[in-house]
Amino acid sequence: MQRTAIILVSFFFICDQPVAQQYPFVHYTPKDGLINSRVHKAYQDSKGRMYFLTYGGLSVYDGIRFKNYTTQDGLAVSLVNDILEVGDDSLLLATNSGNYLNVLVKGKVQSLKLSSTNFPVINQFYHHENGKIYLSSDDGLFILENNAIRKLNSSLLNKGVELSYLGNITGAGNWLVLATNELNHRRNFYLYDIEKNRVCDSLSKTVYLVGKDEGNRIWASASDKLFMLDRLSLEKGKLLLTSPSGGYLQVKDYSAPNIAFGKNCIWVVHRNKDYKNLEIRRVDEGGDLLKIPLPDMAMSSIIRNAFVDKENSIWLCNDGEGVFKIVNSPLRVFENPIGKSTPVFIDDAFYSDNVTWYSTITNKLFRKSDQGLEEFNTNLEPSPEIFYNNGKKLLAHDHRNIYEGTFNLLQKSIFFQKIVSLPENDFWGKKMLIDPMGNLVTVQASGLGVWKNNKQVFHLPIEKPGIIEGLILDKNNLLWVLKRYSGIDIYKIQHENESKYLELVCHFPNEKIKGSPRCFVIDKTGLIWIGTRDDGVVCYRKEGNNLAQLHQFYTGNGLTDNFVTTLSCDSLNNIIVGTQTGLDRILSLNNNLYRIEGLSKSSNFFIKINQVWSDSKQAYALSSSGLLLQLSPTSKETTGSSPQLLLEDLRVNAQPVTPGKKEFRHQENNISFWVAAPSFIDEKQVAFSYLLEGSGNKQWSDTTSANAVINLTNLSPGKYNLKVKAFFPSTSYVPAELSYPFEIFSPWWQKLWFRIGMGTLGMAILVVIIRFYYGRKLEKEKTILEKQQAIEKERTRIATDMHDDLGAGLTRIKFITENIAENAVAVSLKPDVEKLKASSAELIEKMGEIIWAMNEKNNTLEDLFFYLRSYAVEYCNENNLNCEFLIPENIPQKIIGGQIRRNVFLVLKESLHNIVKHACAKKVKIVISANTGLHLLIADDGNGFILAEQHDGNGILSMQHRAEALNGKLHVSNLNGTIITLDIPL
Repeated sequence: MQRTAIILVSFFFICDQPVAQQYPFVHYTPKDGLINSRVHKAYQDSKGRMYFLTYGGLSVYDGIRFKNYTTQDGLAVSLVNDILEVGDDSLLLATNSGNYLNVLVKGKVQSLKLSSTNFPVINQFYHHENGKIYLSSDDGLFILENNAIRKLNSSLLNKGVELSYLGNITGAGNWLVLATNELNHRRNFYLYDIEKNRVCDSLSKTVYLVGKDEGNRIWASASDKLFMLDRLSLEKGKLLLTSPSGGYLQVKDYSAPNIAFGKNCIWVVHRNKDYKNLEIRRVDEGGDLLKIPLPDMAMSSIIRNAFVDKENSIWLCNDGEGVFKIVNSPLRVFENPIGKSTPVFIDDAFYSDNVTWYSTITNKLFRKSDQGLEEFNTNLEPSPEIFYNNGKKLLAHDHRNIYEGTFNLLQKSIFFQKIVSLPENDFWGKKMLIDPMGNLVTVQASGLGVWKNNKQVFHLPIEKPGIIEGLILDKNNLLWVLKRYSGIDIYKIQHENESKYLELVCHFPNEKIKGSPRCFVIDKTGLIWIGTRDDGVVCYRKEGNNLAQLHQFYTGNGLTDNFVTTLSCDSLNNIIVGTQTGLDRILSLNNNLYRIEGLSKSSNFFIKINQVWSDSKQAYALSSSGLLLQLSPTSKETTGSSPQLLLEDLRVNAQPVTPGKKEFRHQENNISFWVAAPSFIDEKQVAFSYLLEGSGNKQWSDTTSANAVINLTNLSPGKYNLKVKAFFPSTSYVPAELSYPFEIFSPWWQKLWFRIGMGTLGMAILVVIIRFYYGRKLEKEKTILEKQQAIEKERTRIATDMHDDLGAGLTRIKFITENIAENAVAVSLKPDVEKLKASSAELIEKMGEIIWAMNEKNNTLEDLFFYLRSYAVEYCNENNLNCEFLIPENIPQKIIGGQIRRNVFLVLKESLHNIVKHACAKKVKIVISANTGLHLLIADDGNGFILAEQHDGNGILSMQHRAEALNGKLHVSNLNGTIITLDIPL
């Protein structure tokens, strides 16, 4: 916001002499956002917002922005007569209309719904101490209660004449004090008895009622005087005007149509008797008077109202030029600190033991002490610069000489006698001091010098470039010397050895000092503060032979300028900082914390500062143009509690919504928060920082005034908590905080019920699909199983038939053959019969194997294992072969098809046949097991064989084919015999 700052000159008295002081104003106009330049009243609510009642509507100012209301926003008419806070963010508005009352609730203008139909033109609200709201109007006196406006008996002393055109109203106890407004040609003064509901006294005098001060005293103003109402007479129901008492007596003859009441003081808009000069005068109960002339633009039209806010700043409402605010700043600027009618340029100031000396560019010297301001003529022009004064001895210097002054109190003059001079090739620096032994230590272009009895006894050359920027004796009487280019030297003063008067005890090179130093000071706790050319102020602590940096203050954290020209430490251990563009104060808080008080910024007064110094009460500064700046002493905040941090506006997707809304739909994810912290001491310096909890970011934003509008975009659904802090660099207020929790709901397709429903539906569909899939699969498997069962049954039937028919037949053949063989006598038939006998036995055996493989009753793995063992043991016994057959204790309960049983059996049979026939083995070991597959191992201790030589046999090849038919593998190896392994998946 662009605001116009005006520096004016006012007059007040120090030591009974008028002193010119510059005092800053801040001017607000429609250019800044004010709705209308004709402002007739100001008001402040409990949260600190300022309200300006104009002829064109209502303006609400929160220190960040103006929010304006007109008839388009709901006002009955644009002219707003009065405003009164009646609740949290609820205010009554009286417009210049007899149609209805307005209310401003949470930033929205509405019409107040009342049961009565009597709506007078209300001029002023008055909230009495009894809790009731009284209304002065063009039609008399009314009361607002029980949701209705009721007219009170306002007849003039029971004469039947009704009071009209009532304006100002106030009261105390059982009484209301009323005055008529400018529309009534009889400007009378009335007293109303609340209990008896009647006017009980009046004065035929043109009186402008003002109001009550903090002492509950009622003030009134006539055309040429100020009055107080006599309290004892008021309690008796009588109006008696008396002159102000105490320190206020001096304003009794003021022509003051406007008075504002501050803390233990009043502010009066006063026009001189010649009606040419209009000024603001501040008078406190002790009688101190401050006069502040108004700017020409403020005097071009009428000051309608003066108002003092909670921070003791004064606002002037002008009928045509907007609003003027007198800045409440601890900085006072004196154009002529010596109080002379003819300006005298101050060139230098020196303070010691509650005495301040001012050197000028003339032959004048001025001494300010508790006894007042004294002027002395000197024999030198310009007057030399004082650097030492102990009440008896006065020392001063110019560019090349040091002088001792002799007083002539009768003639008010000082004669300076030259006591030390430097050669042409040397000159004094700005720094020189007297050491504890009374010797003079000086800074010269050639180095450091020590002078005893006006003779130089020691000289320490400084290597070039070695400009000395500071010279300080600490509490241990160590001499600190700050050099621009080569760091800091600390010397011990050796009075007994003049040849080594300054002994170097410590050196801090320039590399340990940040920036290019220009000045320094040691505070009351021993911390070293160095002002630099480009890096602001840096604070260090001496730790042995090291400097530890503790703090740095620069423009980024509130300093007016990074070029620091001078430093001083006041009586409260605050650091006064003079820069090339203004003045700051670094306030010492608790726990080694500090805060920058931007004095130049808060006063809107910028100038180069040459010197700063402090006495036991206040601090001072001298500018390059000779202006004296006085700093009020710091103290705990006396203006009340810290300002509140307010949520002024809330916008969702760029559309305004009611502040306080905490729940948003998923598409309402672009939210703007407009915050403010109403403080008007220096509202442009108020800065904000925020943190959005729930976003994953745990870092606070930068502290800046731009954060008064917080834009949060593309927020995901979830719960959030916006935390905001307001900082007040120009005051000692603690940061104000605001927490605003809110939630952005998920879209309906991301709701829990929708997810559960969709999950349930998905599961149901999946179940249906699985059931359908496995149903179809089961049907297929059932069909296959039925076919297999049919095949197995058919195989079983065939096996049964073979057993019953073929088996019986082959058995008879076998018996017949055996019978023939036993009874045959022909030798020639004997071999054939034996062959027939063997063939029939072999056929019976093979048929038994086929029947075993085909019979479904033998389809378990256990049946297979036992059948194989039975066959192997029997076969080996018949062929004199030792057989070891190993079967697992726990055989899996698995069904084995006939094809697998047959092929496995045939592999075992062929292997045993080969062992008996070819291996010449004595022992065979068979191991069979089953898990995910069937594993068969057959090992003998025979002579083995070479596979390549078995080309004439089909046994091995046949076994391999059988293994492949079962998707298995057959492996044959020779290792002290033959090892055959068969692996078949099950």
